[in-house]
Amino acid sequence: MEKRSRSYLQLIKPGITLSNTISGVAGFFLAASFMGFSWTALLGATGGIAFIIASACVMNNILDRDIDKRMKRTAKRDVASGVIGIRKALIFGIALGFIGFGLLAFLTNTLTVLLGIVAYVWYVAVYGVAKRTTAWSTLIGGVAGALPPVAGYTALTGHIDAGAIILFLILFFWQMPHFYAIAMFRQSDYASAKLPVWSVKYGMKSSKVQILLFTIIFAIVFALPTVFNYTGIVYLVGSILLSVYWLYKGISLYNKVDDVKWARRMFGASLLVMLTMSLLIAIGGYLP
Repeated sequence: MEKRSRSYLQLIKPGITLSNTISGVAGFFLAASFMGFSWTALLGATGGIAFIIASACVMNNILDRDIDKRMKRTAKRDVASGVIGIRKALIFGIALGFIGFGLLAFLTNTLTVLLGIVAYVWYVAVYGVAKRTTAWSTLIGGVAGALPPVAGYTALTGHIDAGAIILFLILFFWQMPHFYAIAMFRQSDYASAKLPVWSVKYGMKSSKVQILLFTIIFAIVFALPTVFNYTGIVYLVGSILLSVYWLYKGISLYNKVDDVKWARRMFGASLLVMLTMSLLIAIGGYLP
């Protein structure tokens, strides 16, 4: 029973599910800073986002089992290795999806449900095809990854406005350095699986340039909530400091360590940035 429980937990990719849910909650609290707080909407947004992402991750495990078998890092994943059968995994994923979309439907609004559908289909189907066929797959997949904070935001507002678009841009451009870094230090795995990620197709040096470029773009969009009066000066200062930290990390280590170590350092920094960024977004509207 213990082994089975751990196996099913791993199917939802806890790290991905948690990080996306955190960004969704951040978007909710930004909206709450000017719309007012609602426990019902918070429960719907948080639970809905978490269960929908978990379901999409399960489906991803099923569809990617052929790829996972060819990668050392993922060969022992439960569906790929046969620990959990495809039918059982499918039932599990569908059940999670029903719960997630049910929470959004009953506790939020139609727009947020539609965003959930778009994110789900985009991640499972569109990104699923893209990562097998193009080096631009990270950019394509970033659309789905940038929608959770928008869904958290619209759970209260019920419409797309400048705040929703800014949240999308912040998360979209944060993802690029994060996932390009992963593709760098796992380049051999992706090459073994014949996945044309950027580091495999265009090399490590090009990937490093891409990471720094997207970090600069991220720094610009990260400051936009204050420019559009959703947050105050405290948020702006925090966003600048965090962006400078991430960019300094990349530039200062650029020629001091090998490419794999550099990528791992940038990946580690991206996790810190993500958590701090989510906190700043969540409280930024309440601060001067």
